[in-house]
Amino acid sequence: MVKTGYQPPAPGSKIIIVGAGAFGLSTAYALSLKNKYDVWVYERQTIPSPDAASCDINKIMRMDYGDETMYMHMYMEALHMWEQWNKERACKGLGPVFHNVGNLMFSQNGKFSAYEQQSLKAIREAGYGHLVEEYHTPESIAERYPQFKEATKNGFDIAYLNKAGGWCDSSEACKHIHSKCVENGVHFVLGPEQGSFENFLYDDKIATKITGIKTKDGQSHNADLVILATGSWTPSLLDLGDRLIATGQTVIQFQVPDHMRKLFEAQPTWCADLSVTGYYGFAINSEGKMKIGYHSSGYVNLREKDQVSVPRTQVTNPMDSIPIKALGEFRQFLSKFLPITTPLDICYARVCWYCDSVDGHYLIAPHPDFENLIIASGDSGHGMKFIPNLGFKICHVIEGIDSEYSRAWAWRDMPMDATYDGLRADSGPKIQLDLNKEDQYTRMATKDDCKCARPSL
Repeated sequence: MVKTGYQPPAPGSKIIIVGAGAFGLSTAYALSLKNKYDVWVYERQTIPSPDAASCDINKIMRMDYGDETMYMHMYMEALHMWEQWNKERACKGLGPVFHNVGNLMFSQNGKFSAYEQQSLKAIREAGYGHLVEEYHTPESIAERYPQFKEATKNGFDIAYLNKAGGWCDSSEACKHIHSKCVENGVHFVLGPEQGSFENFLYDDKIATKITGIKTKDGQSHNADLVILATGSWTPSLLDLGDRLIATGQTVIQFQVPDHMRKLFEAQPTWCADLSVTGYYGFAINSEGKMKIGYHSSGYVNLREKDQVSVPRTQVTNPMDSIPIKALGEFRQFLSKFLPITTPLDICYARVCWYCDSVDGHYLIAPHPDFENLIIASGDSGHGMKFIPNLGFKICHVIEGIDSEYSRAWAWRDMPMDATYDGLRADSGPKIQLDLNKEDQYTRMATKDDCKCARPSL
């Protein structure tokens, strides 16, 4: 809920949004439709921002949220907006941003895992049971999806297809909503100096009253309200206690050869008993690239001065890929689930940074210690699918509207026993990426490491 003392912005107010990722762009768009605020977005890079989680070839689109039905309904609301975006782009001769290929949710040993059971129950009780097709034998899965025949032999022998799911081209989605913002009069200031947040401006008489931001070029920018939508950088810009943490999640890509493409082109996205294994993957995109990811408690990169985790990306560390330990784990898993990838080189790998809340809910709320500041962060790895409609819910917080969204995302102390979003493959200690030394676990994999193992002559 909105904290006592927060005053929503009056009509005509200038609102500064720091960050043009999924949260920032969605908020800017929703505010622009109200036609009563002067909206400015500051971003230190281009759009999409190269080291943001939202800058990617694809993200999973799913309504399967266990017993978290709020997000399930929010997804179904977003679905129609994604379809509308596809129509808008078609009129401009552009490709779709949403690919409705479905989600194939695997479980193991003839029984759906608890998360899948909860999801199925919630889907049916909400009246969406017609969207689900169940496969209760390995033979039925292999007949419909022959590329997963080996997976069924290795225990992934029960699954369901959710026909409402698929994937989005996240980078193109960011470009699309950015163009809509520009059309509606949102001001964007981009660049490593003029668009880069340096610190807050404060009232001369009230030390906790924020009056704007200062950018790295030394310029001051006044505002009636500042919204910090800086993704995984948020915990390093402001003391948030233990509410948010930047975690690194590993992803890889294969360049699928032409002779194999037909097998993967029309396949659904897949989750391989995600709450147990953590692995998920996609169909190939138009360039023949196939992405596979690992969803877990992740890595951290602790800043020396205060032990706050700070993203380490390929923008500042261009030779980075993923830790060698993670690379080996990908290969080991895929040898059982998708062994057809064994002879393929990994053409690209990176650490994608989430801004995690321990309970898996976003943190979108006025900061209780400062006036005129809203935190809009805590994506927890499941924000991109909501880029068309998340901003409308964030406006509930901005305008002081009490709703299930403003309550769920309120400023709160995180429970000690929470396990993220219920879909992580582990909830144990995170492995620190050590910037000062390389060891058998944390050194970054080289290009040679990413090549497939070839027999010696």
